[in-house]
Amino acid sequence: MEPMPDFVALLRAQNFKATPGRVALLHVLWLAKRPLTVDEISKKLDLNVVTVYRALSDFAHKGLVLRGVGSGSMEAAHFSYSKSTHHHHLVCTDCGFIKQCVNCE
Repeated sequence: MEPMPDFVALLRAQNFKATPGRVALLHVLWLAKRPLTVDEISKKLDLNVVTVYRALSDFAHKGLVLRGVGSGSMEAAHFSYSKSTHHHHLVCTDCGFIKQCVNCE
């Protein structure tokens, strides 16, 4: 496993305040084995859903996290830590399970 990034330095480099909640949010996403919804993240951190969504939207705008949407029209957005810039996901249309593809081939 690769070493954990310095989230405080990463946030500050993108002109964000490195609050404990923002650092914890990035930490949860970095440890996650799959993309997480806002509800899942807010439950893990015991934070308000609106606060989590606003932070994630700001992070996605700066490229710190990746935002995806499930396969159905009612599927919730999901977020993952941006460990690489280019990748794809396979999404099960029955259960919604998401798996990141290793390469484009």
